Amino acid sequence: MSHDARPVLSIIVRRFGHEFRDDIMQSLEQLQKAAANEEGYLGDHNSLSQQDDCYELVNVFSFDSRKNLERWESSDLRKECLADLDRHPQKVTRHPHVDEFSLLLSPKSRVSKIEIVVILIFWILVLGATLGFFADLLLPATFPAAVRSVLLISINVVLISYIFLPWSSSWLTRLKTRLAVKKSGK
Repeated sequence: MSHDARPVLSIIVRRFGHEFRDDIMQSLEQLQKAAANEEGYLGDHNSLSQQDDCYELVNVFSFDSRKNLERWESSDLRKECLADLDRHPQKVTRHPHVDEFSLLLSPKSRVSKIEIVVILIFWILVLGATLGFFADLLLPATFPAAVRSVLLISINVVLISYIFLPWSSSWLTRLKTRLAVKKSGK
């Protein structure tokens, strides 16, 4: 089997407002019907998930070879279907290459290790100082220092792990995505 004859995937990730769900799904259905008639078409799969402020649609087309996929991607029929689909406002549209699967992972995966370390250090310092201040106000002076330290560290770890780190990572990912979209839109 030649390298070109291996099955390949075309993956498209779209994010769009809740109000456009029905229109986009109808346009996508037309696109899939058109693809089904193409040479080498093996099938497709949709995964639609509802986020807080949008829907995220992952659409995967599979073809028996890169040649047939490229033929489909350059066809006029596909371009017409995409024009119909793209007339609906979308927040993000990505068409990653097969080696760019990291784009499909959860947003947390888009934050690098060094960024996580910086976020952790920031929250350890800020929450440590804040919790220490409140502990001085609320705990009696006779409260054992060792118990106070364990209590403050435990609260700090829980707050960072379950609230502040996930929130910060999500916020940073949204910021990076917006900057990337603005940069690519220039």
